[in-house]
Amino acid sequence: MKLATRYILIISALLVVIAVSALWYGNYSRRQQALREAKSKALIILNHNLAIHTYFSHQLKPKVFKVTDAVVPEGYFEPAWMSSTYAVRGIENYFKSLSKGNYYYKEAAINARFPLNEAADYEIDFLKRINSNPKLRVQSEVRTIDGKRFYVVMRRGEMMEKSCLRCHSTPQAAPAGMIEKYGPQRSFNRYEGEVVSAISIRIPLEAAFAQADQITYRLALLISVFLVVVVGVIVLLTRRLFGKPLQTIKDQAAMIAQDEENLGGQLPLNFPGEWNDLARDFNSMSASLRDTYDNLDFLVKKRTEELEQALAEVKQLGGMLPICSHCKKIRDDQGYWKQIEEYISKHSEAQFSHGVCPDCMKKHYPELFSSAAKPGGSDDKNKME
Repeated sequence: MKLATRYILIISALLVVIAVSALWYGNYSRRQQALREAKSKALIILNHNLAIHTYFSHQLKPKVFKVTDAVVPEGYFEPAWMSSTYAVRGIENYFKSLSKGNYYYKEAAINARFPLNEAADYEIDFLKRINSNPKLRVQSEVRTIDGKRFYVVMRRGEMMEKSCLRCHSTPQAAPAGMIEKYGPQRSFNRYEGEVVSAISIRIPLEAAFAQADQITYRLALLISVFLVVVVGVIVLLTRRLFGKPLQTIKDQAAMIAQDEENLGGQLPLNFPGEWNDLARDFNSMSASLRDTYDNLDFLVKKRTEELEQALAEVKQLGGMLPICSHCKKIRDDQGYWKQIEEYISKHSEAQFSHGVCPDCMKKHYPELFSSAAKPGGSDDKNKME
């Protein structure tokens, strides 16, 4: 695989990883935002309805009972003011009709007097745990119900007040009108302080999550188009800035390698950036090689002549030299007799210096030899030598 192709693939892979990470984080952030909004909405609903319960239990019912106990007939029952749960349910129905609220609200109870308030399995489990664990007050989670996701929050609900036992202690103590309306079986045998309900709220998340997914899909499409454009630009720039100049230089080098006649070939100096400097250096090298190649025969011939001359001189000095047995002169190629030192100096780089050996001194200069042979004359003898 070519280096440019590998480079493009690596850059493309990095861009894809960055894009996927950005899309995932964007989708995650939008879902978290939807979840935060659901929590905020659930808290508002929860606090609002708890305030209604508190008002009924501590304000409305005690004061109304104080007024009506002496005037209403025995067995009188009116849930509109005697049951805070009934009131909250009615207020919720009005509110939903006005605001088109799409949330779920229930004051879930075990053996609830009103069937719609009967606790589901997960709500029953929460009710049992809050009655056995006074510290447990709230539980929240994202739960899938009937294939759809909800933010579910459950909170400790209504605690049985003394004023509430009139309707929840025994069927005999309950108002006859209530028994006639709801029957004597459900929501009795309660005791003061018992947590009889759990406020259960579900905020739908499916639409918010679907919207987050839709935005992610649209962004993914836009980013995909963007990546295609970016990768296309990278490919074009890579070819323009790297691939084409490199291929041109490579082709010229291959031509020179295949045929020496192509030596001296020049590259065009129209490359981008530093490629022109490389092309200029390549052209200089090619021209220099061409010049060297063109003068190669001359240089070889010159060096051969020099070598032959040197070999001839070596051979002349190394061959048979006619020399006089008496005067030691040497006969040259032209037949002339020359002193040996003259001949050798001419045919080599040797230089001569003259002196007198002891034997010749004794023969030709006996008087000097005799004085040099006396004690103390060794230095003079050595000097003469």
